Amino acid sequence: MRDVIYWSLVQKIWGYKGNKILSKILGKINGNDFWQMSPREIKKNFPEISQEMANELMLGRERINIRDEYMNIAKHNVEIITIYDNLYPKRLKNIYDPPPLLYVKGHLKEKNLAIAIVGARKASPYGKKVAFDLACQLSNQGVQIISGLARGIDACSHEGALQGIGGTIAVLGSSVDIVYPRENKRLFNQILNAGNSAVISEFPLGTQPLRFHFPMRNRIISGLADGIVVIEARENSGSLITTEFGLEQGKEIFAVPGPINTPLYKGSHRLIKDGAKLIDNVNDIFEEFGQLSLFKTRESNIEIKLTDTEYQILKNLGTHPSSIEDILINTKLSIKTVLSTLSVLEIKGLVKQVAGRKFISLN
Repeated sequence: MRDVIYWSLVQKIWGYKGNKILSKILGKINGNDFWQMSPREIKKNFPEISQEMANELMLGRERINIRDEYMNIAKHNVEIITIYDNLYPKRLKNIYDPPPLLYVKGHLKEKNLAIAIVGARKASPYGKKVAFDLACQLSNQGVQIISGLARGIDACSHEGALQGIGGTIAVLGSSVDIVYPRENKRLFNQILNAGNSAVISEFPLGTQPLRFHFPMRNRIISGLADGIVVIEARENSGSLITTEFGLEQGKEIFAVPGPINTPLYKGSHRLIKDGAKLIDNVNDIFEEFGQLSLFKTRESNIEIKLTDTEYQILKNLGTHPSSIEDILINTKLSIKTVLSTLSVLEIKGLVKQVAGRKFISLN
């Protein structure tokens, strides 16, 4: 671990512009040895490195406390993987401009089939449910789900994936010690605790979620996957950037259709017009990869994991509509907890809101 930390520090000093050079040199020399080189020695041994970058490294070394960096990585329980490590995902290694280093929290492991699910941050309840259901069904078949931990479609995809055995990988537009958006902190921790899932980033610790980081992140989301499913993408959606990367990388593109007069589906429908495969169930995805889903649609008994609070609310609901006041009286929970939990149960397809802001169980 100590040797790879030096490469992390080099990356922190050079930034993104040094990634291609870093990918070339970190397989040729020990990180500690490179860190100790003078600018003159660097230029002599690695002529591809400009004098400016060699000087930047020398100045950067003077302001970095190596012990503090090491302690910070240990504190956040981060594993740093280089492009030459066996744990580095093979799919990602084969894309154009793969990240030289990956920062990993959790359990990073490639599966036989990985599908990225991306879409709108301001997603509709329908879109969120589709994302959750597709991810859950795929994960129950052992498929790994890749997404970006954003609110909306991304978050629901991760949540659905955690219900099955396939697990999920969340790719961040910040470093792995910064949760963004903050509202997904609970989901972030669930991914880390799942045992078969991971949160990863190409950015050194302390990197904020800047706007230009997200297109960079998108090439990793597509790079880790065999196919990309788009749900509720507007005409200029960031999800379309992911599909553009996917097309360049030779990935299969899928899109979920929606109402023709809804702006949320303009981008999705354009993808379908341009040749993306229209899907309305997981078998449409499996067929593309020559596999047959064992999933038996709604008649199958898929065990959906529930928190204690979710179970408490669900057991107090039946086919007769219950008001929020009824739920508050029966559960003794706060209104904030009840409202947020009902939203999650709706996404999981276990609860439905009916007229009069009342709720029934679909379980």
